[in-house]
Amino acid sequence: MEIFNPDSEVMEFLGKVADFIIINLLCFLCSIPIFTIGAAFTAKYYVSMKIVRGEEPSATKSYFKSFKDNFKQVTVVWAMFLIVYAILAFDWYNVLYGMATGMPFILKAALGVLTFLVWSVTYCMFPFLARYDVESKELVKASMVMAMLNFPRMVLIFIVTFLPYIICAWYIQWGLLIWILATTVSLYYISKEFNKQLEMITKGEEVNESGDVEAS
Repeated sequence: MEIFNPDSEVMEFLGKVADFIIINLLCFLCSIPIFTIGAAFTAKYYVSMKIVRGEEPSATKSYFKSFKDNFKQVTVVWAMFLIVYAILAFDWYNVLYGMATGMPFILKAALGVLTFLVWSVTYCMFPFLARYDVESKELVKASMVMAMLNFPRMVLIFIVTFLPYIICAWYIQWGLLIWILATTVSLYYISKEFNKQLEMITKGEEVNESGDVEAS
């Protein structure tokens, strides 16, 4: 049957689904030491964004290539963000259980927005480094700009990122199956969104180099 032909659309679709599942599992396993999360997520988006763009990388081989190539740089930057997250976690502990339980709502909301912004900058850092070869200082700056300019989109990405885990907790008996399916859909959507954002950056750089921006 043609449907089982390796070149058929169905088989290509199933192949991409399998690749997404593989890189999600690899990312989960490689993130367990915590300090490797930066390299693990960068590698994940390196492969997933290629797949979404229609390229056909070897999922496992490409994943570990990116993991190795970006490990040193992204781990140093990720370590700095870990310190920020530790401070934010301490603040939230005080707000929820400690001396700051009586903090005014507006200050709690401000802490929530700050926490979300830090997460957004961190999350933008991984696909940016997966696509561009930049220095650490420029990486952080670019990630901040990317997060600020795409604030509404980052809210959607935040929801899509954590929704699979909420669903898993709700239907714990089907947890693993739901996690596999939900994170596959989530990764496809997020990779597609980041590809759009980075493509706009690439086009903007091309326009700047051609001098068209100044002319307009």
